[in-house]
Amino acid sequence: MAQVTMSLSCSLSPSPSVSLSLFLFSIPLYISGFPIESTAGCLGIQTIVLPAAETDKDVAAFGKHLISDTSWISHLHYLRRSLCLCSRERMATFATAEACDSNTALLASGELRALEPIFKIYGQRRAFSGPIATLKVFEDNVLVRQLLETRGEGRVLVIDGGGSTRCALVGGNLAQSAQNMGWAGIVVNGCIRDVDEINACDIGVRALGSNPLKSNKKAVGDKHIPINIAGTFIRDGEWLYADSDGILISKMELSI
Repeated sequence: MAQVTMSLSCSLSPSPSVSLSLFLFSIPLYISGFPIESTAGCLGIQTIVLPAAETDKDVAAFGKHLISDTSWISHLHYLRRSLCLCSRERMATFATAEACDSNTALLASGELRALEPIFKIYGQRRAFSGPIATLKVFEDNVLVRQLLETRGEGRVLVIDGGGSTRCALVGGNLAQSAQNMGWAGIVVNGCIRDVDEINACDIGVRALGSNPLKSNKKAVGDKHIPINIAGTFIRDGEWLYADSDGILISKMELSI
């Protein structure tokens, strides 16, 4: 049974809006105010714009209607595909080579850095970007799972696995979870496994290679700390941009 919570909010312009959080089949679905169109979001976590109303009473009535009549959920898969396509098209306009050419001052100052070309490309998104969440582990992926099962909100998880290729830190199930929770991508200074499953996921993945062996489960590691991989110092909260040419790390969000 779906659990629905509703809150009402008023704005000066143009009218009050309804905000709902719907948890259906354990997948969070976010619904919020103004005219019928799908906006930003990722597969598994959606933002859908709903009709505006003129009064709080109208908003409340509309919210009750959504709860009682859930036929709109049938459009969810279409909305997901549309949102992911929009995301791909937006990222397709960004090229790491052009970013380097047009930001020579940032490169000189170290505010924009390129990772050494040691990563292989996996996943359906060959190009992706987002703010960075850092993680340092070694042959242990418990903390990897913990982070990827939280809301990604368009972030990129950068995992410093010490460069170990003796086991995998990310597999097909974790890639699917990352996709569902709204992560834009995963960069692993280590190995992945279940390559075919990961390549079927709508997410960008970079790793040193693949290894069928699973990792340890001791929950040892550190979250959100500075890490150093591929010759580059990376801080939590910086921005990552990846495409077929390589991976850039920026101190701030770049103009796309």
